[in-house]
Amino acid sequence: MIIIQTCLLLGAIILAARLGGIGVGLAGGLGMAIAVFGLGLPPGSIPVSVILIIMSVILALSVMQQAGGMGYMVNCAEKMLRNHPKYINILAPATTFVLTTLAGTGYTAMSVLNVIQQVAKENGVRPSQPLSSAVVASQIAITASPISAATAAMYVVVEQMGVSFGTALSVIMPSALFGTIVAAFIASRQGCELKDDPIFKERVEKGLVNFTPEEQKNLEPTLEAKRSVWLFLGGVLFIVALLLFKPLLGHTLGSRDIIVIVMLLTSFVMAMVCKVQLTSIKKAPIFADGAESLIVILGIVWLSSTIIGVHIPEIKTLAGDVLSEYPALLAVVFFGTSALLFSQGATSALLVPIAASLNVDPATILASFVAVSALYMTNIYPTTAFAIATDDTGSFLSNKWNGSYIVNHPFFLPGMLGIVAAVPFGFVLANLFV
Repeated sequence: MIIIQTCLLLGAIILAARLGGIGVGLAGGLGMAIAVFGLGLPPGSIPVSVILIIMSVILALSVMQQAGGMGYMVNCAEKMLRNHPKYINILAPATTFVLTTLAGTGYTAMSVLNVIQQVAKENGVRPSQPLSSAVVASQIAITASPISAATAAMYVVVEQMGVSFGTALSVIMPSALFGTIVAAFIASRQGCELKDDPIFKERVEKGLVNFTPEEQKNLEPTLEAKRSVWLFLGGVLFIVALLLFKPLLGHTLGSRDIIVIVMLLTSFVMAMVCKVQLTSIKKAPIFADGAESLIVILGIVWLSSTIIGVHIPEIKTLAGDVLSEYPALLAVVFFGTSALLFSQGATSALLVPIAASLNVDPATILASFVAVSALYMTNIYPTTAFAIATDDTGSFLSNKWNGSYIVNHPFFLPGMLGIVAAVPFGFVLANLFV
């Protein structure tokens, strides 16, 4: 039965990749019908938190776009990138890495992905390059964040093994940063130049690519446009502060509730202060792209949680057996399990205690910890799916990059090689500090 279920999941992913766009979600719905009505599986957990976060972020971005803030941000970035437009491949992952490290959740990266793709295409850079590195950076950065659920679950265990928090950070933060640098370099080399991409050319001819109008580029930004950007960035920083200083502030709010509340509040303030017509918000291009990403996540991520959820006990047993025989393969076990569970926190909470019980030393645990970030193995994780949905140039759609063979997508190589580089680097640091 497990073989049939696995084939169903892989088949749905392949079909999703071939359909593309909103078809990814529809393929997930087909898979759910077969899994529940045909195979009798209980429905898994709907990714409600992710959907709510994306909805609130998309709303705020749409308000900002209607206020002229998106055009203003692109103009500011263009001034910085005019002479060296390829710098977006450095700035994009750097931004999401910092946001995730400070906030402890990779979902904060969603607030800048649309800006990244807009800046990239306006400067002739293939959007799949900075979007891929930005998403991978946000996933790897979870292991660098001192306040992420994954780090907390790991440190609870290594602390009992005599490792101080400062020592742990001295290993996991540089390792994650090094992996992100490698991933960014690999991503910047993937795919042809945007101007040479036949899919991009075809979409431009059909009017499917949304460029900032020339008249907007040359216009002096309005006061409302500037205000919308500062209000939006203020909202993002407020979210980071609430998450980063949670112990000091003493609140008990989770990351989902904080992000949704602050984004809704930010949207309201922007709409009022920047005099945005409320009826125009739903007409923003970002609003339509966001709706598509919600369907994608609802369908395919729900299917994944349904099929994988029923096999958690087997995953636990397999991971424990491998570690008892080969403790040095902890990074591989971290990698494979996180790819199945789609969660760094769940992987860390599941495997780190098992590793400790099998007498795996703390240096090995810390050095291998970055490998819990293999959420990009397929292109259906929420941030990867959102990155694909937000790009209208078609840079993710060619047969070489559309995920039609599960791993042939732009997130795979940067993420894989980033972790392959980060783990040995982590062992070097662990031998120095632990």
